[in-house]
Amino acid sequence: DRNVSNVFAENEQIAFGTGVLVDGLDFSDDKMLVGRTFSYSDTQRYRVGPNYLQVPVNQPKAPVATNQRDGQMAYGVDDPGENPHVNYEPSITGGLDEAPGPNHAEQGPTIEGRLTRARIPRTNDYAQAGERYQLSEEWERDDLVTNLVDALSQCERPIQERMVWHLLMVEDELGLRVGEGLEISVDDVRDLPPLATQSLTEDERERLAKLGANGPRDVTGHVMTHCVHNERDVRAEDREAVAAG
Repeated sequence: DRNVSNVFAENEQIAFGTGVLVDGLDFSDDKMLVGRTFSYSDTQRYRVGPNYLQVPVNQPKAPVATNQRDGQMAYGVDDPGENPHVNYEPSITGGLDEAPGPNHAEQGPTIEGRLTRARIPRTNDYAQAGERYQLSEEWERDDLVTNLVDALSQCERPIQERMVWHLLMVEDELGLRVGEGLEISVDDVRDLPPLATQSLTEDERERLAKLGANGPRDVTGHVMTHCVHNERDVRAEDREAVAAG
């Protein structure tokens, strides 16, 4: 209801973006709009800065809490969660709880039935990862286990146990080796339920019932190309060449 009093502060710094929506609004089915939506916020981060939503002209009028932290020109702190050190979601160690609101399944358009966004029922979160592990060279599996143990050793016990559970679902050997490095046994994680967001397939439920005792996955007929060699692999090939004369 007025002209701006400061063109830069009230006009130049405005950062509009189609991806910033309020509850109750959603995108049309225009593919160009949906595609461009991903770029708008990045444009504003580049043009105004990573904390463009903290600039007064872009701030919401009501108090909000987000997981946005740090970065250039950060002058707001949001830490009202159970654990102020957690700035991501979901987390089993605290953090923010997202406020309930209408979701797309409740308000999506009707086009000869219900158009919704939902988890694909045919997902299998573990099979391909397990087959990849089985097809890896021995040195690749050793490096993977070492890196996982080094990274997870810095985490809290509940996170370590959940990751060992996931790795056992991927492949027995992988989960057992990482668990050994973290001093976590199959019995320590056997009773962990699937995550609330998971919908296990029948194969995964069978695997969970025999956690740690499923045996290696069958990769008969599967081939994986190894494009990158490390020094150990090259040295092994050199030794084989020398032995062969």
